[in-house]
Amino acid sequence: MHSGPPHEWLALRVEYQYERAKRAEELTNGVLDMYTHRVPLGISFFHPSGLSTSLKETYFHQNGNFETISGEGFRSGTSDFWLLDTAISYRLPKRYGFISIGATNLLDRKFNYFDTDFNNPIIQPSRTWFTRVTLALP
Repeated sequence: MHSGPPHEWLALRVEYQYERAKRAEELTNGVLDMYTHRVPLGISFFHPSGLSTSLKETYFHQNGNFETISGEGFRSGTSDFWLLDTAISYRLPKRYGFISIGATNLLDRKFNYFDTDFNNPIIQPSRTWFTRVTLALP
C-alpha cells in the first residue's frame, strides 16, 4: 500500500494503424483502391490536483487511385502529413468525471486525405476547438 503524497504521472502512447480499401470499378464511392498508414504518437501528464494535459502528433501516409472530380476516371495520388491535437482536462472531485477543452489539427494544416467514413471522419480538415464533459455517475 502506498503511503505518501500522490505523484504526477506521465504516459506515452505509440500506435500503428493500417487501412486498406479495394472496390469494384462500378462501386467505387470515390476510391478504387487505397492504403493508409497512421502513426499516432502521444504524451499525457496527470497531476494529483486533477489537472491533466495531452499532446498527440499523428503521421498520415495515404496512397491510392481516387475518382476524379468530374467522375470520369481515376488518378493516383499520395499524401504525407502530420497533425497535432491537444487537450487540457480537469478530473471532477470523487472521480465523477472530466471537463476537457482542446483542439484537433491545432496548427491548421492543409492536406489531401480520403476518409472512408463520411459520417464519422477520422480527422478534421481545419483546426477544431472542442469542449467535452464526461460524467461517471455513481
